[in-house]
Amino acid sequence: MVYVFVLTFDPETEATIHAIWQRVSQKGYPSALEAEGYRPHISLGVYDAESFDIPACYDLIAAYARRTRPFPIQISHLGVFVNMRNVVFLGVTPSRDLLTRHKDLTALCRHHLSGLHPYYFPDEWTPHITLGFDLSHEQTLGILSLGWEMGLPISGEVQAVQIVELAAAGARNLFGHDFTGS
Repeated sequence: MVYVFVLTFDPETEATIHAIWQRVSQKGYPSALEAEGYRPHISLGVYDAESFDIPACYDLIAAYARRTRPFPIQISHLGVFVNMRNVVFLGVTPSRDLLTRHKDLTALCRHHLSGLHPYYFPDEWTPHITLGFDLSHEQTLGILSLGWEMGLPISGEVQAVQIVELAAAGARNLFGHDFTGS
């Protein structure tokens, strides 16, 4: 099974990203909008795991979220992962808050889940919001050409962490916690 730890946004930022996904789709390009069950997010880690102690991780993440405040993010640029399924993405500026949350949350459940994909290791990770994946060269260039319409930079806020299970039928949110710390 594949599990993904993600950060989600305030409603306005989520709506802005969703509108970008819709624009990509309307232009006829494969879009993250088509990924069943996903909402706009930043992936912190993707895990291929034989087993996952969900209750133990749930408690750890709930406690972490209670002591963690929402934090600002800046979506500043477009990027492409050419060797990773040809992904076009919105690049997120790697702030101290974002890098700290990534390091903390990937470490938090390490005893309850294994199989972290290497490009999500701390110091290897590129924070991003996927626009489209499994793209041809022409599709990649087409999505990049929409960059002028995306209104970058976009300022927003990360407000929650979620754990998502990926299966052939789509994505299913296992649990999520809002950041409520003071």
